[in-house]
Order: sequence, then structure tokens, then C-alpha cells
Amino acid sequence: MNALQSRTGVGGCRRISHGLAALALAWGSGALAQDVVSVPAAHLHHAEGSVAYAPQGDKEWHDVQPRRLLKRGDRLWIDRGSRAEVQAGGHAVRLNGETQMVLENVGDTATQLSLTQGTIAATVTQLNPGDSFEVGTPNLAFRARQAGDYRIDVDPKQGLTRIVVLSGSGVVYGEKGEALEVKNGQRVSFKSRDLSRVPQSAFAATDDFDKWTGARRRGEPTVSMPNVAQAAPAAPAVPAFINKGKDIVITGPASSLPGARPAAAAQAPVQAAKAAATPAPLPPAVPLPPVAKAQTLPNVTVLPTAPAAVPLRVGAPGTAVASALPSASLKAEAEARARAQAEAAAQAAREQAERERVAQQREDERRAAAARAEAEHRAAALAEAKRVENEKRAAAAEAKRIDNDKRATAEAKRAENEKRAAAAEARKAEARRIESERRVAADNRRAEDRRRAHAAAKRADDERRAAAQAKKEQETKRVAAARRAEEERRAAAKKAEEEKRLAAVRRAEAEKIAEARKQQLARLQEQARREEQGAQARREQAARRAEEERREEQARREEQARREEVARREEDFRRQRALADQARREQERRDQEVWLRQQQYYQPQPVRPAPMGVPARRVS
Repeated sequence: MNALQSRTGVGGCRRISHGLAALALAWGSGALAQDVVSVPAAHLHHAEGSVAYAPQGDKEWHDVQPRRLLKRGDRLWIDRGSRAEVQAGGHAVRLNGETQMVLENVGDTATQLSLTQGTIAATVTQLNPGDSFEVGTPNLAFRARQAGDYRIDVDPKQGLTRIVVLSGSGVVYGEKGEALEVKNGQRVSFKSRDLSRVPQSAFAATDDFDKWTGARRRGEPTVSMPNVAQAAPAAPAVPAFINKGKDIVITGPASSLPGARPAAAAQAPVQAAKAAATPAPLPPAVPLPPVAKAQTLPNVTVLPTAPAAVPLRVGAPGTAVASALPSASLKAEAEARARAQAEAAAQAAREQAERERVAQQREDERRAAAARAEAEHRAAALAEAKRVENEKRAAAAEAKRIDNDKRATAEAKRAENEKRAAAAEARKAEARRIESERRVAADNRRAEDRRRAHAAAKRADDERRAAAQAKKEQETKRVAAARRAEEERRAAAKKAEEEKRLAAVRRAEAEKIAEARKQQLARLQEQARREEQGAQARREQAARRAEEERREEQARREEQARREEVARREEDFRRQRALADQARREQERRDQEVWLRQQQYYQPQPVRPAPMGVPARRVS
């Protein structure tokens, strides 16, 4: 199965073209205008046995038929002994019996699933830069890094999750951010949420589910069981240890993964055709308690038309952990989306042209095969053509009735009928081819049986001779083996005796070495004791010397203080004495001045006699 077939649902475009061609022949009105129908993001592609689903928020389980469209939040239950295949985001997810799976998010760039119990085998067809494929389980979260085949088993009774990488590589995340890379050919098992691995054998036997998934990948026919049970199945038991606390959240950009390429523009969703009508809406979705959700990578680029990825969480003890994207990362994503528009449009055009070319090539091959089958079976072709014509007329009448009764709301059902008619036509052509091959194979088998019967006697004789020769050789080998065993036993006994002798010698040497070490240890201890005593004496001597120096220093400081006090007193005495002498000399000088003034002669001034009757006065 190539990437193109997987992206369109195992030859979806080819089947749509075949259905339109069959309706055109049935109506007999020439070639119809083939409206191209877009492939849904997720649908039930194939079912064998009893398959049930429950929409988001609905507690009841309903029967489901192949080609059923699936939306976010839908749950699938595969009954015991049944199997199914789901096309999600261009990837093929195959489910074994007793499996419950939830579609958390399905888009062109992000596919996120939750597996609560059972086994799935996922074929990741292509992972462009920015795309992601994630599966959450009660113990861990798994993210595919490359296109490849992966198998995931969940045992709710033992609390065990096993990851098998048949091809490609991926990363397993634990509860506290632990990450473990799983490469091609590895198979690991985990029983706790911290990625503690469980010992297991290096190889595992291939079971029926592996054989069935291999046949589906190769496009080989498988044994079909009844499509669905007549009654609605009971709701499957959900493991009791789910949703009891913390969630496992995948954090960090995709570029931080080992070997991851830088994020680029995601591939634009290619519309293979325009839908003729809108399918009937399912019951309104209401919130469902999460079992395991996936968180979008911070740097994964998602186109505006693609649905936003929801956090991939797995139930565990604790509280829910949320991760917020920084504004810088959002701006970078917006710039990356803007730069990727032109490249995405060109890539979409190239893919559309490639799909049209492949569809036309397959149509030509089918027509050539039909012409060859018509030439080989000319006699049976007339009756077959009449029967096919009647079936086409009935299909045309049914399509016309549906178109007249439910023109406004049943266009999606008309597309479904076209797909079924195309599938019926393909099955008829395949049946004719298988019948022809069966006849040729029967003739070949008869000729081969005759040839084998003719050679059987000769081969039997050769086998008897070979058996006798082999028996003789076996007896010879047995005798030689017994002789070798006896020689090996003797050599082993001799070797054991030699080992005992060497062990005794080694023990004696070890005792000598131990005694020498004991004596050396005693000498070292005595030397250490002497050194400790010498050190103690030196410390005491140093302490005495320090005490003497302290006392001498104190005496010196006291003597210096006494001398300074004596000098200060003498200086005060000299100062007082000088002041007294100065005061005495000053007093003597004043007394001398007074004596000198007293000794000076004082000449009286003449006085003019005053006239009579006038008082006398001094003449100046």
C-alpha cells in the first residue's frame, strides 16, 4: 500500500471513478459529469464481525457499517473475534478483537487517538514537517517520528502497555516528562507511568492479528466475518485505573526530539473532489471524560483549515497538567503558515495531478482486464451482461427514487450508493478473475499431482537409503560425542583440582599479605602517636612562649605609661612655675612704675588773684 492509496482510503479515488462509471452505464445517458468527492478525515474502512461505536457524549452503543464517517470524540468497540480497519488522517489503524479506541482529534496534519484496552496496528503512511501521529494509553503517550508500522497492546488487568516498532521510529513519553526513543525492530513493555520497562523475551511469536494486518497491508483478501451483530453490543468495560489523577502531557517542540527536522509548512489538505451533498448530522457532541488525550507540539504548523489538536493526556493519580504556548511561539507559527501558503498550494496541485494520473491508469488497466475476460468467456458474458444490466437499471431506479425523495438532505447517501456500486462492480470483476485463475490453477495442480505421483516411488526409495545412511552417521556421532564427553569430564576434574591448588596458594599469599599489612598498620599507628605527642609538646611550648611575650609586652606598656605620667606632671610643674615667675615680674614692674611716678617733682600752677567781690579762679 503506497502513501497515495492510504491518504485516499485504499484506492478511494479509483472506487469513486468506478462508481460514477457504473451509474453512467446504468442510466444509459452517456458519460456523467464526475463530481469529485472529498475523502473524509476518518471513516470505518473495513469491518469483519461485530463493530460498535458511540458518538461523543452518547452512553449507548450502536451498530456501525463500513464507510461510516467518524468525528472527534467518537468511540469504537471491536467485539471478541472481530476486526476492523479505520482510515484516520490518511493513516491506516487496524483494531483487534476486544479493543476500545477513542478518536481524540483527526485532521490532515494531526491524528490523535486514545487506546484504553486491546490491540491496534497503525500504518503511518507519511509525516511531513509539522504533521503528528500520537496514541495515548493509560500508562504512556506514543508519538511516531517517521512513517512506518507500529503495534500497541494495552492489558488493563495487568496494567501493561507494549510498544512494537516493525518499521520507522517513535518516542514514548512518561508522566513527568520522561522520554524514550524506540527504533526499528524494538519491542518494549511498560507497567508504570515513569517508563519503567518490564523484562521480556527478545523475540515474540507472530499471532493471527499480525498475519491479518500483513495481509491488509499487502492488499490480499481476508476472510470476512458477519459485518455487525444483530443487537447493539453492551458497553465495554473501561479499566478502573484510568482517569484517577494526573495526566501525561507531551511537552516540548517537535524540533527537540532526537533526529527531528526543523518545522516547516504543513502540507495543505488536497481536495480530491467536491462533495455532492452534506451527510446527515450525528447526535450533538457533549464533553466526554478524557481517557487519554494528546497535546499539540508547540512548533507544529497547522493550516487554518485543519482542526486544532487537543492535548494528549493519559489518566494517572494527581491533578491535570496544562501547558501554555508562549506568544513568541504563536507568532513564529503564524509567520511559518504565511510563508507556507504558496508551497502548500503548489504541492496540493502536484498531488492532485498525480492522483488523477494514477486513477486514469488504473481505469485503463481495469478496462483492459475486462476486455480480456470478455474475450475468454464469450458464452457466459451474455448472461452476465444481462444480469449486470438489470442490476444497473435497478440501481439507477433506486438512485432516481432517492434523488426525487431526498434531494435536499440525502446527497451524501447518493455518494455512498455510488461507492457501493463501484465496490460491487469491482468485486464482480475480481470474482471473474479469481474463477479463471482457479480453473487454470486446478489444471496445473492435476498435472503437478501426476508428476509428483510418478516421482513419489523414486523419492521414497531415496529417502529410505538416506535414512539408513543418516542412522549410521548418527550412531557414529553418538559414539564420538560420548568419547568427547568423557574427555571433557576428565579435563574438567583435572582443571578443578588445579583450581583448588591455586586457590590454596592464593589464600596463603593473602594471609601473608594481611599479616604484613597488620604490622605495617601497627608501625604507622605508633609513628602517628609519636608525631601527635611531639606536636602536643610543640603546641604547649608555643603557648608558654606566647604567654611570656604577652606579660613582657604588658610590663613594657605599664612602664611607658608611668614614664609618660611623670613627664606630664613635671611639665605641669614647670608651666605653673613659669606662670608664677611671670606674674611676680609683672607685679614688680607695676610697683616700680608706681614708685617712679611718686618720685617725680610736681610744680604747682600760678593762680591770678581774684578781684574783690569775685570768687578766685584758676588761670589757664
